[in-house]
Amino acid sequence: MQLIPEGPNIPEALLNAHADGTVVFFCGAGVSLDAGYPLFGGLVKELEKRNPISSTPELQEAIDRWDYDFALSIIQRKLGKNAVKLRHDTADILSRRPKTLKNHTSVLRLSRLRDGSCRLITTNFDRLFIKAAKKRAPVNVDSAPKLPVPKADRWDSILHLHGLLPARPNDLELGNLVLTSADFGEAYVTDSYCSRFVVELLRNFTVVFIGYSLNDRIMRYLLDAISYSEKFFEETENGGHFKKPYAFVEHNENDKEEVVRRWDLKEVTPIPYFVEGEFRRKRGSHHRLYNTLDAWADLASGGQNARITLALNEATKPFQSEDIFGQERLLWALRDENGKAAEALAKAETRDQTASIDWLPFFAKHGLLDQVYSPSELQELSAQRERDAEKGLEQRYLGSATNGNGISRLKPVSANLLRWMQWHLDTVELVDWVLKNGAVPHPEFSREYGRPQGGATRVSLSGDQKRLWDILTSDAYAQSQLPASYWFDLRESLDFQNPFDALEFLTHVAPKLEIKPSIYREFEGLSETYFGQFEFKVKLHNHQMDYQVGQIVSTPALQKGLEGLCEPLSQLVKSGLDWLALVEKVSDEQDLSGYSIPSISPHTQNEFVRDFGQLVFLLRTAFDKRLASDAEGANRIAGYWAQQSYPLFKRLFLYAANNCGSAQDHSALNLLLEDGAQWLWALDTTREVNVYLRERVKHWKASDVSRLCSAVLRGPNRQRYRDMPNNDWRELRDWIITKYLSKLEQGGVVFPPKVASRFSFLKAKFRYSPPKDQSDEFVIYSGSARFVERDEGIEPAAVPDFLRMTAGERVDNWKSDQSHMLQQLALSNPSAVLETLEEGLEKNLDDEDFWSEGISGLARAIENAGPSPTEAASDD
Repeated sequence: MQLIPEGPNIPEALLNAHADGTVVFFCGAGVSLDAGYPLFGGLVKELEKRNPISSTPELQEAIDRWDYDFALSIIQRKLGKNAVKLRHDTADILSRRPKTLKNHTSVLRLSRLRDGSCRLITTNFDRLFIKAAKKRAPVNVDSAPKLPVPKADRWDSILHLHGLLPARPNDLELGNLVLTSADFGEAYVTDSYCSRFVVELLRNFTVVFIGYSLNDRIMRYLLDAISYSEKFFEETENGGHFKKPYAFVEHNENDKEEVVRRWDLKEVTPIPYFVEGEFRRKRGSHHRLYNTLDAWADLASGGQNARITLALNEATKPFQSEDIFGQERLLWALRDENGKAAEALAKAETRDQTASIDWLPFFAKHGLLDQVYSPSELQELSAQRERDAEKGLEQRYLGSATNGNGISRLKPVSANLLRWMQWHLDTVELVDWVLKNGAVPHPEFSREYGRPQGGATRVSLSGDQKRLWDILTSDAYAQSQLPASYWFDLRESLDFQNPFDALEFLTHVAPKLEIKPSIYREFEGLSETYFGQFEFKVKLHNHQMDYQVGQIVSTPALQKGLEGLCEPLSQLVKSGLDWLALVEKVSDEQDLSGYSIPSISPHTQNEFVRDFGQLVFLLRTAFDKRLASDAEGANRIAGYWAQQSYPLFKRLFLYAANNCGSAQDHSALNLLLEDGAQWLWALDTTREVNVYLRERVKHWKASDVSRLCSAVLRGPNRQRYRDMPNNDWRELRDWIITKYLSKLEQGGVVFPPKVASRFSFLKAKFRYSPPKDQSDEFVIYSGSARFVERDEGIEPAAVPDFLRMTAGERVDNWKSDQSHMLQQLALSNPSAVLETLEEGLEKNLDDEDFWSEGISGLARAIENAGPSPTEAASDD
């Protein structure tokens, strides 16, 4: 952030590192420029004037190349026995009275530690930092060649890395100055005490260079040490990581990008600041840098309170998009890990003392509303709460890649493992792992799955495998799995005439697809299809709404305005069926709703219906209220239901047609007769067809009754029973016709003479009458035993043979007259019947008696068994 207008932009990471006490400022000759001291090049030129020697091409070339250490080596060599004079002259030049110590004081303020000591490095020989420090407090001083160990607990001094001018010059101490190329070779190559120090320094601290340029010979030696340091840490298994240093670098009006690029190439993060080109190397030209350091020092001296003060000062100003300076300061203040600055905004006594609402988009844009704990941070929090570090930090998977939390950005290891998973898309194990750990792949996984692979790395998937992964990686699926806000189901009353209440309610009852590994996989050979390996159910988005929906359905006082939701509720029911259609669990011919939703109209058989079934009952209730208040609108809804392809909507239509009366009689007749009377005989529509035959057909015109009876006398489609011998088929057909004509007779329908004659013959043959409890109208009926009236023709020897068959053999050799044996098997071996029903589902066995008798037999077996020991214990 910028600490002063037009100042350099200090990286937030550097500000935070400084607050942690891990920053070391590394200062060059540029810091002493305002004091009137020369840079290294200027020092060489002054020494050349003081020590005139015969001009040599090598000397001038070295100066032109900025190889000042080599130039001094040439001068020193030419001086011969008087070479020490070069060092005394250096001391004399760098011992002048400084014009100012302002820059040194600014750096020292930032280099002070909490205990008042100081930690700073300079390659300058002068004593200006020592003089500046003495004005405030004494400091420790170290200098080459005796260097401290650069660790926080072993070093707290101003360190002169290339030597320090003694207070009283003497030949011995002046000889320690790293001045000539020979001196640099000793410090960085042969003895390498400077190189070793820099390597260790970059392991333990964040270094900030001040007062250097890339052309400085000294900087080249330092950057060589940094390059060596980076290599060293890459090759050292147990060494600390290399901390990339920063450097304040000047630029003029035209060369900022080039300056930044060159520093980046040296593995140093540049912090550029502007210096007018015409004032470069002149006193005061770097005021933006040192004013920034002063402002930084002021901020750092305030500690946590400085952040709070800064946040309150900036946030209480009106938001202005062009005020980048103020915005960056506020961002830094609010991004403290403890949240104290944000807390200060929250706890302001009046609204005028905190940020206005205009700041909200800014806070959101810059991620202040998206900060979440990483898994490792959550582990640490858990450990603190439990006060058991070992247990709290135990490694476990936290669901970052499968819980649908797209906020978190994965690090390279996790991201690459998600790519690795693409090799195993064809395995059930990968799907199971995803389903058991959140069921929603991370967006990175989904993007990788959807990226064109060109056949290079993606395994070949079957159609069903691809369909399942298409679902799991889709936005529609991910959005449907988002957690609901459970406060909604706690509301005591809803007014569906209120658009907000209605919209919110529809969001909570929207269907979502739940996918789980099938519990029946343990039965070998149970499923021959890929989708058969999984269990698919449609649930409400907010699963806690199930009870409230049931209360609305059963309580008229809670249904205010519900009639207005017929259309959106119809769409929700359709979307639930669409989800199941994607995984081939429902189709236009069969949706098995006859099992999961026994009756569209209210009935005791609906007692245990939950989730999606409750949504269907809610739609039925909304229709009833629409019919009571708007008959024309209700008929439009009925017409929409009739046009939908799923059997469940055919059932809803037949319920609506029964209640709408004559307005839907013609449509009902057309539906029952279309496609070879498909819906008249379909298993899923059994209940609603029977209710309609019993309650509504008696009101039809005689001609329509005649058309319907003709269809009934033709019986169900022979194709459904294609494997049955002709004699058995004719027997079964007559039996089914008898049941349907009996239902019409039960409803008071007057038959045409030919139909009445045929019916009399059939009644004499089968002696059948509909049960009073309407149990014959259900695909599955739970209650007192429903015995099979028609067991003629079953050979006694066939029963043990049927019991000995495998599940697959029972389905492959199924005949409708075996339904009685299926009930007997359920009483003796329920698990065998369960396997048989699963096998029938996988092989799409379409026989009413198979399903109704098998499932009702299982229900009776469960009733006879009573509660399990576990259930009994829980009841107690």
